Amino acid sequence: MEHNLLAALPERHTRFVQLPNENGHNAVWDFQKSPDDRWYISVCGENEKPLTALLYEYSPETGALRLMFDVAKIWIVDPEQMPPSKIHTSIDFMPDGKLIMATHNTAPAPGHKQWMYEQHYEHPWEGYPGSILMIVDPDTNEVQVKGIPVPRESIYGGMLGNDPRYYYFLGYMRGHFYRLDLETNEVKDYGKVTEFSSCRLAKDAKGRLYGSSYTGELWRYDPERDEIEDLKVCFESPNGTKYRRQFIFALSTPRDTLLLANNVDGEMIELDPETLEVTRHGHIHLPGQQPEKPYLIGGLAADAGFVIYYGLKTYDEDLPLRLVRWDILRGGKPENLGLIVPQGKASQYICEMIFDRDGRLHMVDVCGEFSPYVLTVDAGKLEPPGEDAPAADFKPYVEPDWNLVGSAAYMHIEAETIRTLPLHRHMAWKNTGVRHMRAIDGKLYCISGKEKVYLTVADYMGETPLRSEAVYEGGAPVFCADMSGDTIAVLTTDGHIVFINVITGDCRQSAPFPAGAAFARLHFALDEGTLLASDRDGAVYVFDIAAGALRQLDGVRLQAAEDAAIIRLDDRRILLSGCNDEIVVYDLVASNGETLAVKAPSIRGKAFRAAITGGAVLADGTVVAGTSDGMLFCLSPDLRRTISYGRLYSSGQLRQFVRLTDDAVAGVYGGGRDAGHVFYFSQAGGLTDLGRPRVIKDNARLSEIDSEWACIHYISCLAYDPTEDCLCVASGELYGCVVRYGGARFSR
Repeated sequence: MEHNLLAALPERHTRFVQLPNENGHNAVWDFQKSPDDRWYISVCGENEKPLTALLYEYSPETGALRLMFDVAKIWIVDPEQMPPSKIHTSIDFMPDGKLIMATHNTAPAPGHKQWMYEQHYEHPWEGYPGSILMIVDPDTNEVQVKGIPVPRESIYGGMLGNDPRYYYFLGYMRGHFYRLDLETNEVKDYGKVTEFSSCRLAKDAKGRLYGSSYTGELWRYDPERDEIEDLKVCFESPNGTKYRRQFIFALSTPRDTLLLANNVDGEMIELDPETLEVTRHGHIHLPGQQPEKPYLIGGLAADAGFVIYYGLKTYDEDLPLRLVRWDILRGGKPENLGLIVPQGKASQYICEMIFDRDGRLHMVDVCGEFSPYVLTVDAGKLEPPGEDAPAADFKPYVEPDWNLVGSAAYMHIEAETIRTLPLHRHMAWKNTGVRHMRAIDGKLYCISGKEKVYLTVADYMGETPLRSEAVYEGGAPVFCADMSGDTIAVLTTDGHIVFINVITGDCRQSAPFPAGAAFARLHFALDEGTLLASDRDGAVYVFDIAAGALRQLDGVRLQAAEDAAIIRLDDRRILLSGCNDEIVVYDLVASNGETLAVKAPSIRGKAFRAAITGGAVLADGTVVAGTSDGMLFCLSPDLRRTISYGRLYSSGQLRQFVRLTDDAVAGVYGGGRDAGHVFYFSQAGGLTDLGRPRVIKDNARLSEIDSEWACIHYISCLAYDPTEDCLCVASGELYGCVVRYGGARFSR
């Protein structure tokens, strides 16, 4: 089929309305029509200017606008912090006619060179304090601010449930799914459902909510069961592009199905909510075209006869968006209706489009030279332009490079090879949070599982596991410890210790514990027959595996029992925290302990946060350790001197130490709510922050690597294979993965 790809939409069938942008507002990311046919539009700022969002009521008949509020007037905005620059895909309508919505941020603080939400994530002054939730009366413009549901999180999409007590939303930075009870203000966190930044939620007739990961894996939340189900349905690119493939638009069809489209290299999927049957209708590009580069879908709407319309952005040539029509349910093909260039004002992206009751299509352009504006089109009068239609008259627009900092702002861990193992593609998401890893002879062995113990085996390069199976059915893993050879000891939720041979997958159970014993944590194996373990109160035990016998260590009690670590000094001595900042050495043979003259480093006034949470012993006997408050220090081989190297950042413990060489270790900074980093320490070079396990292709270093995306917020564990020089970093959350770094650059 021949397409006139240079012709414009006919001006005689359009109306142009410039949205307010005199202060630099260049975007709209929420455009909604209420059940009583009132229209609302949020004008936003992003990229280079520290702006706050505005909300307008829009008249589809005349194009008139009525300012309802400026977020800066109803919420205190600290000029040092990143501002609430957007209201983004979060407007919904309450039964009493009020609007509910949340702010989002993609604009910098006044003192920043660019928007750096991750670089400043935990910074108390320059970070983002968190999105606010608002309820707005459209008749009085009164705004009720409900507050910040999740500190430091930016809300990137929200929707009311069929039960209007509940507002559901997605977090940009952590990629979690949340529910807010509007009566009690309780926030429930359902865990990670995407790498990060997926914004769209859709709802079927029964109130089940649908979303997707950043890489296009669909999931569903059922309010009746109150749980998330990963549907194991994924959007597919026509040319294998690994770019942002998340679900971005949805329509309810006349046959009680959902029509879903993804963002880049868009595919139209029809999903039956009852049977979960999927019909793949094809991709958004025009017939006869095979994109060489990714195509972007902008907006999606259906007319009264359910013929769909959408914007199509091509990257094969330097052209604006075009409007496309597709009679999809009747077996039609996409039709080109012309470029969107009103008065020569080229459209760069359409965020949303809505039909009014008279059949006119309202489209909002964003992030271009003339943005934002609304173009209203009399869609019923449009036909594909013929060969004789003149070429559109417009000036090509090249978006500025907003990355004004360059490589200094990159956060990824640098290595010669970077490969993601997306466990979420091959397992039920609930089973993908990794509890323990071993890297041996070119193979990676992961222990995970929510109700059972799963063993997953992979190599260091592939994106598909070599093997993944449940090896123990009685309970899920709680804590693990490496035994000699190929065995891992696993403490399970049903109160047993099981021993898994990672090569064969064979599993055996230990002898029963003595009555009343309740381990909370395994620390390490003392030899082939004994384990060191502790309970919830911090009591420490030597467990004889074969006999099932316990010996409690007299006078030893772990401070901060859930996080505190024990370091093995040699065959008979262990090192651990005493009271507050005290350090204790315990002799397992003599059964006595000694409190050292030196203390663990602490922040003044917070010595109670000085519990040792991880550590390793170097070849010369030097102990490298970290504390609950994030202090790194060395203890001399004679245990008489300490050297403190300070904190990596403002919060979070240092943990999961692994020895890399005779005089160097790697470890993890941050706990469950921190944005985890991997750090490196050597005696010669000191402390180095290696970065985050974040395979996001927004820079030259990562844009072309043939690996799936990853963004691990909570790092559960590390493993290192010195033979292959491969460092593995695992996620401990729902929607888990592992990133493998070959030849990681440990010093800079």
